[in-house]
Amino acid sequence: MKAKSLVAGAVALATAAALQLSGAGSAFADKPSDPSPSSNSAHGGPVIDDVHNVPTTAVAGNVTFIDNVKGVSGYSGLNFIHYNKYGYDFMFANGTGGLAVWSLKDPKHPALISKITAAELRRPGDTQDRFWEGENMTVDPKRKLVFLSRDPRGFGGTVSTGQSGVYIVDVKNPWKPETVIFQPVPAGHTATCINDCTYLWSVGPANTGTPGQDPSWKGVPIRVTDIRDIKHPRTFDGALDLGRFDGTTDYVHSVDVDKNGVAWVSGEGGVRGYWTKGRHYDPVQKRKRVATAYDPVPYAGGTVVPTNPAGTAFFDFFDHNAYHNTEKLGSFDKGELLYITNENITACSQAGEFKIASLKGSYDGESWRSTPEKPFRLNLISHWSPWGKEGSATTGSCSAHWFTVNGNIVAQAWYGQGTRFLDVSDPKNPTQVGYFRVPAGEGVTGGSASAAYWHNGLVYVADYNRGVDVLRFDGKLAGKPDKKICWNSCDK
Repeated sequence: MKAKSLVAGAVALATAAALQLSGAGSAFADKPSDPSPSSNSAHGGPVIDDVHNVPTTAVAGNVTFIDNVKGVSGYSGLNFIHYNKYGYDFMFANGTGGLAVWSLKDPKHPALISKITAAELRRPGDTQDRFWEGENMTVDPKRKLVFLSRDPRGFGGTVSTGQSGVYIVDVKNPWKPETVIFQPVPAGHTATCINDCTYLWSVGPANTGTPGQDPSWKGVPIRVTDIRDIKHPRTFDGALDLGRFDGTTDYVHSVDVDKNGVAWVSGEGGVRGYWTKGRHYDPVQKRKRVATAYDPVPYAGGTVVPTNPAGTAFFDFFDHNAYHNTEKLGSFDKGELLYITNENITACSQAGEFKIASLKGSYDGESWRSTPEKPFRLNLISHWSPWGKEGSATTGSCSAHWFTVNGNIVAQAWYGQGTRFLDVSDPKNPTQVGYFRVPAGEGVTGGSASAAYWHNGLVYVADYNRGVDVLRFDGKLAGKPDKKICWNSCDK
């Protein structure tokens, strides 16, 4: 009871502070869930003690802070699974501390129910208990599986230290997650379910000469793993998405599957889409053929000219992740627009931006034939940065990062720039319609937002420092609300 009153008091302070925040309609609402442990039957089972970092220093506009949960660490990625047997969703997060699971029976106040610690994820050769990194977290909602992609750079900072691959975790009972197997894969920064989670595409990190990889590869392309039998996964020899940057095999960072089943592969050299099932015309081979997860058919894509030539050379053409808008928007054709994060970790005034590009002119395989002498580039429609906008930071790590889309509103995490809400109803002119940023202060953990997820009317922000912030966007939801929010894998 004493802990509960302290939390309520902190929220009261936060509410008072909110009245002084810059921006319109900023407020803190509801007290965080009771941090008391054990058998909280309101969540269907035992609840574990959790930490709630109340952001009394926050600057916000058109956004309400609701709650914060910490779990085992800060987080690079989240995902959600609905359980019919319970009648509600559960939230899964991975970060340096391992895996954390929360009940969302009360969606505004996640209740921590289980975890797998970094110590439990330790592999032979590890020098510390520190799991990394699974940025674009993927799950199988049907088989109730969570995939933790493992990037060995977290163990000493070099690619050659530790072992890359993926943990397959059974979460049929979310109160008792169990690691089924660790599958070594010569890639591990992110992983994505392909073809209804029968295969996994693993990518990254940037290659500096990991044993077993072709030393001529500057980056790590896509590695394919058959996960139909989770106790006996099989990683294929060879790799996909070679020659992605004007004919050079380069760093692949993430894969995001759209509502039509096209897998969009982002990295150094832009974004390229592939069919992974069905019979389609192959614009490179100039014939119709069957697409598979291990032999996909090129669809469209490419890269744009750098939006920020003042940035570092490596990141100028680095597309971190992408979302393909399969609908018609404004004067643009149905399926023409590609939303892209350019990650460029440099000064705030030059940091990575949000971009919108047109796929017109890329459907005949041009990106796959692009060379340094005759480079193919997509048409850039617009680009946007928080620099100089309301609520912006002037120092720190300010690059754009993961985002999700609901209607015409993009919710994007932006490291030290917090979470930004952009209205893209006019693709030529993205407009900020909300923001939430947490500077460090006395007793307050400052934010470093990794990913923002629309989910059932709320926005959950995975933060490297804070854990997970639960927000409500108070502005008007432009466009038609999406029944299914896409991130990582949005197979039909």
